[in-house]
Amino acid sequence: MNRFWLLLLALPLLVFGLIAIYSVWLINSGSPGNADFYWRRAKYESIVAKAKAGALTPGTQTQTTVDGFKVDIQRHQSGSYTVTITTLDLHHAGTYGYVFSDLPLTPHPNVHYPDFQEVDNPGDMPFADKRIAGQNGHWWSVYNNLN
Repeated sequence: MNRFWLLLLALPLLVFGLIAIYSVWLINSGSPGNADFYWRRAKYESIVAKAKAGALTPGTQTQTTVDGFKVDIQRHQSGSYTVTITTLDLHHAGTYGYVFSDLPLTPHPNVHYPDFQEVDNPGDMPFADKRIAGQNGHWWSVYNNLN
């Protein structure tokens, strides 16, 4: 009977430990999501600031590298920016990253794959994974696993 109680007491510690290991793996893998975003938020915001400092002509877009990340930048006719940051490129296994937009983005069905949601952003990661919590639609995690 003592082993049963010992196991019952150890179970929450085991679950907590597994959750901690999974969280550390998510953050270190570069996989986009709330944990990675908030862990590296300052870096991603700095990339957006540097991308916007290039003062792109309204109505154009470009691709560049900022701090080692592939970045697609679009400046709308209104002057607002949308910036896509590739954080993980697994080649044929997909690409993953974030989109920042001065104006909140709203997901809608993808034209070619209506079962998948997308947000309008420059680059080759149209599919919206999730809205980053607490960012009011300005930041999204995105992906393209159809390479």
